[in-house]
Amino acid sequence: MTQKLDIIVFDPAGNTTIMVLTPVPRSQYAETAKKLLEIDFGPQCSWREVAFGEQVAFIVEEKNQDVAETPIMEMCGLEFCGNASRSYAYYRAMFLGEGEGVGGEKKKITVRVSGCSDLLTAVVDPVQRDSIIQMPLPVDLKMIDTAPVGIEGTYPLVVFDGISHIVIPGVEADEDTFHRIREFIYSDVDPEMDAFGVMFINEEKDLMSPVVYVRDVDTTYFEGSCGSGTAAAAVAKAAAETEGTFEYVFRQPDGTLYASVTKKDGQVTEIGLGGIIEMTDILHVEV
Repeated sequence: MTQKLDIIVFDPAGNTTIMVLTPVPRSQYAETAKKLLEIDFGPQCSWREVAFGEQVAFIVEEKNQDVAETPIMEMCGLEFCGNASRSYAYYRAMFLGEGEGVGGEKKKITVRVSGCSDLLTAVVDPVQRDSIIQMPLPVDLKMIDTAPVGIEGTYPLVVFDGISHIVIPGVEADEDTFHRIREFIYSDVDPEMDAFGVMFINEEKDLMSPVVYVRDVDTTYFEGSCGSGTAAAAVAKAAAETEGTFEYVFRQPDGTLYASVTKKDGQVTEIGLGGIIEMTDILHVEV
């Protein structure tokens, strides 16, 4: 059975995201995503010659007791994704004209997304092609001894609702290493995570390489960039700080993201995530 879909392809700092505007039942998310991820959208993406999607998001209308029809963006595996959330805010402001003016051409907008129980606020800047979103706060930060997988040291696992990331410097990103870490985390730390990532940091090259696993669709991606992973790395860097706002820039394989972490009395009170977004017009595909 084929479907005719309206989609937009977003490139939030290299983390190519296919956003499906046409309603699709959740039961068909995985099958639809698989087909879309096989398409090279390079001819439609002026900024990139080859553009296979790394992830797929779906826009739905969901009834809510406070709002008659609350738009929501759901990831294929119902996990949380920072870059897709930034892209969704960008779509709402740029395509639908929604949001509150906050100076110049900037707009502030709230969005509801999968893997996060709270509404998120973003400021969309069409001049800078940026969407700066206030990320959900971590629910925990655990120090994990990775000696059981052959990596000596203790590294921070930053836990968010919907996804968790461990930040490991000095280790090359490769599939075998990632799978060993993933199996250890799921068996010994938390078997219930919706999604899990390893942020491999090469300090000599000033490069962070994100690798992310989504449990419900059983997929692993070496991502061009990772929003929630960037937030996790920023939280890890700010772990020793007690008061103030701290800004970090993370260069990643296909783009650069920046994050700010605000702390009060040693606690994280706010995380901001931003970076350039590219996007196509609405595309019509049949899969």
